Amino acid sequence: MSEHTDVAETTLTHRVVLLGVAELSGRDDVPAHAGEVVSVCIDNLANVDGDVLGRLSEADVARALNELEDVGLVERADVGDTSAVGKGRPAYVLPMGPDTLCDAFDDDDRVAALVDHVEAVCK
Repeated sequence: MSEHTDVAETTLTHRVVLLGVAELSGRDDVPAHAGEVVSVCIDNLANVDGDVLGRLSEADVARALNELEDVGLVERADVGDTSAVGKGRPAYVLPMGPDTLCDAFDDDDRVAALVDHVEAVCK
């Protein structure tokens, strides 16, 4: 599957962001704005075994979402947002199911606990 090829080439930050969107998808909280994704990612950093990640800022998440959109691993959604708070901010969804994404990260020990967490949320 082509998603697995692209997913296999993602960085640790990309994986955390993708799993954040997957978690929001499992909660039916998508499409999600970057601020919502960063909040979930920060909450889940304890589940990431990678000292190279450090702190994740909203700018890091926004950049990762843009890069992931460029390769088709997330898609922008038209939310028709009329509130002043969300107006003009892109919202994102996964073009694949959360299970497919979690399966693609099965061999990455750095995100194993996060994958387990997302799988539990998505059940």
